[in-house]
Amino acid sequence: GIGAELWWPAFRRRGRALRDTSAMTEEIKTPGAMEEDEEKVYIPGSPEDLARFFAKVKMSEADALAAKQLDWGWKVMGPEDGAALAYVISNNKTCITLDLFVNEIFEDAGVMVAKALATNKVLKSLDLQQAQIGVPGGKAIAAALKANIPLMNLKLHYNHLGPEGVGAIAAALKTNTHLTNLNLGDNGMMKEGVEALASMLQSNTKLLRLDCSKNAGLWGNDEMKAVLTAAGEKHEAKRQAAKKTIPQDSLPFKLIMEDSPGQMWSPTGFVNLVKYPKQRRPKTNRDEPVVI
Repeated sequence: GIGAELWWPAFRRRGRALRDTSAMTEEIKTPGAMEEDEEKVYIPGSPEDLARFFAKVKMSEADALAAKQLDWGWKVMGPEDGAALAYVISNNKTCITLDLFVNEIFEDAGVMVAKALATNKVLKSLDLQQAQIGVPGGKAIAAALKANIPLMNLKLHYNHLGPEGVGAIAAALKTNTHLTNLNLGDNGMMKEGVEALASMLQSNTKLLRLDCSKNAGLWGNDEMKAVLTAAGEKHEAKRQAAKKTIPQDSLPFKLIMEDSPGQMWSPTGFVNLVKYPKQRRPKTNRDEPVVI
């Protein structure tokens, strides 16, 4: 993975002149230029790396750092985009909603995003569904939640968290007083993850909605469903007795356990394997005739 010392200081700098990436956006529109850009190697967090990233999301750096909502789902992001995402999360002081669904950034980039999240004081909603951040990313997210960041909505469906990652997040939520909606669907949480969430629900009074659908450990397991349901009932009783600080505090707690196997489910339990993209096929010379 990329050590924090290589990229983190760059994100904390203040007063950096914003780069105009509009020209680069135009440059990489042609297929040839796009292929050429993909072959380059960038230092994570460098001006060139950030310019590459902003061209990918088709947004200038100035706009990205001033936006109140960033809809970056399905942007074909990968591990190479972790440093740039962390830069944006660290330096945008107005964004309250960040959607990154279906961008497979994987573990190292997931850790970078989570570390940046721990310093963000404004973000309210983060969608990381199908980011495949794994156990390391899950633990880093847990550390951010333990710091009691203002995040209220967190979607982590299909992220290979497993019982260890789910357990870390559950432990963090025992003291977190801001998160109200959490989606942990299809993460192979197993019995240990279910028990960790059940323990958390008996002390947390803020969580309004918890989605545990399609999880190994719950799918077809009436005993563990009963454990989580009982914990949810105790959680709801504590919520209603607690002091109401936001309108949502008066709404009833909702526990979702869709009983169907997800991608992280198998007959023997959690599929503990991060699915990295297939290697690209070697490029061929387009001028050569195609043999059929």
